[in-house]
Amino acid sequence: MQQAAGSVLADEPVRWVRPETVHLTLRFLGETPSARLDPLLRSMEASARSWSPFDLHMHGMGCFPDLRRPRIVWIGASDSIGSLLSIAQELERIVRMEGFAPEQRSFSPHLTVARVKDRLSAEGAQRFGSFLRDSCKVDFGSMRVESVDLMRSELKPTGPVYSLIAALALGAVRMGST
Repeated sequence: MQQAAGSVLADEPVRWVRPETVHLTLRFLGETPSARLDPLLRSMEASARSWSPFDLHMHGMGCFPDLRRPRIVWIGASDSIGSLLSIAQELERIVRMEGFAPEQRSFSPHLTVARVKDRLSAEGAQRFGSFLRDSCKVDFGSMRVESVDLMRSELKPTGPVYSLIAALALGAVRMGST
């Protein structure tokens, strides 16, 4: 996929996400002091015990905010039983209960695969639009989801560096290093 899209977007201001850092964000917290994490984790752990593993299906490609001004290139994600949306809604309830501001955007499950750093050329925009229209029904397969991870991200010049704070196994909990 990256190779095909890369040829379509050759010489365009696009930065591909390293495959090992691709993830699905259920709720972004922003700068969060460590002292706020303990009560948040206790609430998340209680809920995680009631969540069951499920299959996540990756399909289609698109961009945010739109084709005229693409900034994020994504692959869509969904599950057939609504677990992903239920977990995202429960996490939103938990973070609001713990004093975090409400999320301003509605949950749109996706995997970010590239960031467009500047305007595409007219020719690049045309190639990109055609590529996305052709990719809207591509099936990228499924994976089993067995945990929800609380991650710390640190922005570096080379890109984000992620570290595990806690892995909330669906039905049980495992703690990571902070």
